[in-house]
Amino acid sequence: MAYELDIDPAARAQIAALPPEGLGALVEAFEVLSLVPERGEPVNAANPTGGLYQLPFGSGRGLITYLLLQDQDRVDVLVVMWIAFT
Repeated sequence: MAYELDIDPAARAQIAALPPEGLGALVEAFEVLSLVPERGEPVNAANPTGGLYQLPFGSGRGLITYLLLQDQDRVDVLVVMWIAFT
């Protein structure tokens, strides 16, 4: 079963600003999210079933924060961050 990815407008803007290596890594991370979104870590360790998760990508340079809506087979991507080294 594949989950539908719904990308928040703010996350779309963050994705548009990613460098090429970040985009490639993000594509791989989105594949993981669409198949096994439970692979991420809960944002709140005190509430591990709360539905809000984070998934590192790009060798730890990126981080996706998302809401897992299992009953709807949907993943809402809320934030995409990338650390650029100068």
